Amino acid sequence: MDKPRPPFTWHYYVMALGALAALMALTLGAWGSLVSAVGFAVLAHPVIRFSGPTRAVFLLIFATMYVFAFPDPEVVRAMMTSNG
Repeated sequence: MDKPRPPFTWHYYVMALGALAALMALTLGAWGSLVSAVGFAVLAHPVIRFSGPTRAVFLLIFATMYVFAFPDPEVVRAMMTSNG
């Protein structure tokens, strides 16, 4: 019943980056960015196999969606300075 585990590769670092991005988006209530970050983290899992540059293309699409779905800096500053 022992399944071979995938080796520790760059995938885990990218998954961690997606998880941190999701937590930051959740903190600010940026729901579109949260969904993009979770998709980024899931897509980076090493068990998911894509042929060719497909994974890189989708990771870039999710990263771009994350950036553009994030609130403006003024909104972020207002949320961080508010007391409630």
